[in-house]
Amino acid sequence: MAKEIILKAESVSKSFGGVKALQNVSFELQKGEVLAVVGENGAGKSTLMKIIAGALKNDEGSLYFEGKKLELHSPLDAAKIGISIVYQEPNIFADMSVLENIFMGNEVVGKGGTIKWTQMYKEAVEALKLVGLDGKILPLTMSELSIGNQQLVLIARGIYKKCKILILDEPTSILSHNESEKLFEIIEELKEKGVSIMYISHRIPEILRISDNIIVLRDGCLTGTLSPKEISEETIITAMSGREINMSVYQERKQEAEAILEVKNLSLGSVYQDVSFCVRPGQILGMYGLVGAGRSEIARAVFGETNAQSGQILFEGEDITHININQAVERRIFYVPEDRGAQGLFDIHSVKDNMSVSFLDSLSNKIGIIDKKKEKQVVRENIEKYSIKTPNQEISVNSLSGGGQQKVLFCRWLLQKPKVLILDEPTRGIDVMTKTEIHKYIMELAQEGVAVIVISSDLPEVMELSDNIITLYKGKVTARFDRETVTEEDILKNALNLSEE
Repeated sequence: MAKEIILKAESVSKSFGGVKALQNVSFELQKGEVLAVVGENGAGKSTLMKIIAGALKNDEGSLYFEGKKLELHSPLDAAKIGISIVYQEPNIFADMSVLENIFMGNEVVGKGGTIKWTQMYKEAVEALKLVGLDGKILPLTMSELSIGNQQLVLIARGIYKKCKILILDEPTSILSHNESEKLFEIIEELKEKGVSIMYISHRIPEILRISDNIIVLRDGCLTGTLSPKEISEETIITAMSGREINMSVYQERKQEAEAILEVKNLSLGSVYQDVSFCVRPGQILGMYGLVGAGRSEIARAVFGETNAQSGQILFEGEDITHININQAVERRIFYVPEDRGAQGLFDIHSVKDNMSVSFLDSLSNKIGIIDKKKEKQVVRENIEKYSIKTPNQEISVNSLSGGGQQKVLFCRWLLQKPKVLILDEPTRGIDVMTKTEIHKYIMELAQEGVAVIVISSDLPEVMELSDNIITLYKGKVTARFDRETVTEEDILKNALNLSEE
């Protein structure tokens, strides 16, 4: 029995200036199917999703929804017929309540236009139950929630709208292990109800686990449709890149005996308590824990963005517990934050401005005037060295792919050689090829004697890169491991605080 086709794309094409983002893309989405969309950063995945969701207009080709030609003029048009999208970076109204965010643009109103708050509250409680969240969070502002919970609220909003097609763009990149497992349960429930799901992810194991079919995009073209039952991770990687990728980058290297950075009994209320660790020049220290374990907060204390209540931070023997960011940068302690959109990049500014912003002093003359020629030269060298795909350095950074944006943020802190480099989720939401490139850059820095701290929710990444690993649970260090003896089970057990069971 033939399955019902809910969405059909025929020769969809889209260009931005002279760049062809999509070229003659055709596919079918069945009712109740999970269709994974994979490809390198810049392959056209997000452009395709935005066209289906009404945020962009295709130049050529056609879309058909439930057998009828689809003409969308806005995301609201898509939402009205049952197409919902949850973007990789949570698209929220930070200072408005969770309740208001769920119903934004879709409020329940009575006669005379009065909003029915009681009815909305009841419906929102039910929507949150579907994603495992408590209705008690409804009065809170979205900014008071963790990034993972913000994402779950947006998924709840999509489900509440009784969508027929749900588009999820890198949904697990900011979710904890438990939150991801809950999402997979939700996806299975939605499938049973006949909801179709388009699922973008760079995490290949989860694609093989949950998808019914996989379409592969490369350089804007659809290069194939794969069945997850018949392929391996290597098959997908080769289809995405057109070549085999060696993902193993670890190399033995000299590590100095003396620590360059020591953290002793660092505490901040319930956020983290009695945290101690050290890192040596040439060493990569991995930090693994669930979202909310205090990893980023510890990193920001080392970087001088926040201050601990007690404990001590020593850098080259100097007490730097209460320094600020400028003083950390002067000592060449650099931090790449986990949320490149909200915490890292100036999204309406150019690639050049984003890359050079932290070191304008070194690019300026004695009276503070920036040497534009020198700035362009330094930025050009980094674009070439780190293979950043951009037409030119003056283009807005938000026009780059996620991987390109991450490289720009990474390069910002490499205009001067760091002594300590803290990388918070360095490969979140980027493709396997770009991820491998960044891993190689991290290894090269360690070989040059840089002390590197890698904070990641990606367990294989932590195990591949790290010389030593610490696990955290609710702000406390639960275990310490060497790469030679550690197992995934050891790390997970301690990150989930199951070691006593």
